Amino acid sequence: MPVTDVNSYTNLANITTTNNTSSTTAITDAANDTLGKDAFLKLLIAELSNQDPLNPMEDREFVSQMATFSSLEQMQNMNKTLESMAEANKFSAVQYIGKAVAFTKGEGEDAQQTVAIVNHVWFEPNGKAILDTTEGEVALEDVEGVSSIS
Repeated sequence: MPVTDVNSYTNLANITTTNNTSSTTAITDAANDTLGKDAFLKLLIAELSNQDPLNPMEDREFVSQMATFSSLEQMQNMNKTLESMAEANKFSAVQYIGKAVAFTKGEGEDAQQTVAIVNHVWFEPNGKAILDTTEGEVALEDVEGVSSIS
């Protein structure tokens, strides 16, 4: 075999190794940048397509990456569930309109238990519910008790 053929093979091996390393790095970066599962699958397919045929990916690596994919999918599902729960909890504050709420007004020695009727509810841009009462504004998380008015 001529020397140029050996050099060509060496260069081809280096290119294949570089592609394999780049694909692995891309998958790691994708997982860290919270890309979606579609992007993760595309990167995994690209890695499998461009792997070195003389040194294919070991089954343990493949299983590890599939476990990462499964974990990513479960985290996305959990995030959707938590978002819907937070949204439902936020709008539960509307049920307080027309009811008496108890809360502590002031701090330290000036703190006193106060009862007031909720007139309105509004939401800050960050999603925090604020109750507009006869005694002023109260954050939903500061409410210590609720009672109906008879």
